[in-house]
Amino acid sequence: MEKVFIGVGSNLKNRVMNILKAIKMIEKKINIEKISSFIETEPEEGVKGDKFLNGVISGKTSLSPENLLAFLKEIEVKIGRPIDHPKGDARVIDLDILFYGKKIIKKKNLEIPHPKFRKRIFVLKPFSEIEPDFKDPLTGKKISIIYRELKNENPGENRRC
Repeated sequence: MEKVFIGVGSNLKNRVMNILKAIKMIEKKINIEKISSFIETEPEEGVKGDKFLNGVISGKTSLSPENLLAFLKEIEVKIGRPIDHPKGDARVIDLDILFYGKKIIKKKNLEIPHPKFRKRIFVLKPFSEIEPDFKDPLTGKKISIIYRELKNENPGENRRC
């Protein structure tokens, strides 16, 4: 079993219900250990739609990284996110593998650690709540340090929900 961290977000329809459905489905193949608080944030990176609810889940799975990605994509589709979802559209659900143990993977369709997590307050704030001492295998920095550094660069803190 490998320790994994999954980013969870929704900014379309009933965000809370979307996230609860996703968590229920995730539990089928991931032994969930912790679920962060969810924070409300404005869409970033050119994404359309209303405010997001974002959080992080930690757990253990026996799925390979590739099978975990396929499993999460399957959940997204079941909840209502089209498989050919345009990049900037609003999201019924968004599930991202942030970490898969300490593995570093760089493939065409799978990059772990998630390549953008270090610049996302909406990932780092809930992540540092549940696992502040987890170390990024690429930088060796604790999540709490990465979060603090980014927060200092962007003092406009997002509110907690």
